[in-house]
Amino acid sequence: MTEQMSPGRFMGTTAVMSGSNTAAGARYARELREVIIRQARRQPRNVQRHLGPSELGAVCDRQVVGKFAGEPLTNNVGDPWASVVGTAVHAKLAEFFGNENRLNGFTRWVPELRVSPHPLYPGTADLYDGVTETVCDWKILGPTSIAKVMSPAGPPRHYQVQLLLYAAGYRNLGLPVRRVCLAALPRTSPSLDSMYLWMHECSPEDDALIADVLDETAFRREMAQRVLAGQINIGDVPITPTDYCIWCPFYRPESARDYNPGCPGHSPIQN
Repeated sequence: MTEQMSPGRFMGTTAVMSGSNTAAGARYARELREVIIRQARRQPRNVQRHLGPSELGAVCDRQVVGKFAGEPLTNNVGDPWASVVGTAVHAKLAEFFGNENRLNGFTRWVPELRVSPHPLYPGTADLYDGVTETVCDWKILGPTSIAKVMSPAGPPRHYQVQLLLYAAGYRNLGLPVRRVCLAALPRTSPSLDSMYLWMHECSPEDDALIADVLDETAFRREMAQRVLAGQINIGDVPITPTDYCIWCPFYRPESARDYNPGCPGHSPIQN
């Protein structure tokens, strides 16, 4: 005769689900996680059609055109937790540098200032140093991303373009900018010892790059208008895969197989 198990004993012999010490805890953890992810994806920055300096330097046409056209988000792979942490750290750093001004009795640091390198593409820059005439941008990164910033090539193109656009925005306000820097802050380290700062002295070549980016953006905006008018499909817009595809709102690797909405993040297979 088979011995019947009580519900309590049965639950005690069931393998504990990942994410908690109990099965009930794991289910509750999933619910909490779903709220965080849902609300993170509903943040204004993630649903807006307006693009700012942080997005214009993307190398992929489809990513930028899709944002301009308001294409539905399809990324079910990328986790927004890194951006949640980054937003919180940015807010705290703005508080710190504002406090530093009051501590010193004069305004050296200008945190979180709205600038417009172009009337259509304003953005909020992280920090301006009025003493050294430096524009600084915080990036809260994991070890792999920090290693890329430390490489001989420096930060990826979209990071460098973002900094130069902010610099142009400050100049439009009448503030001089001699250099820009990207402060890569460790997201997973218990200390700032692994912080890395990439610095760049501004030059006339930067102005040429920004002019090219704005021309490229005008072309992408025109393509988005054609998508909205039904003249072309978003799938007709070329893609340029990079290591950052996973963060694209339209990344969906399954689309290479099922041809449903989303971008596979790689070139289409040729027949």
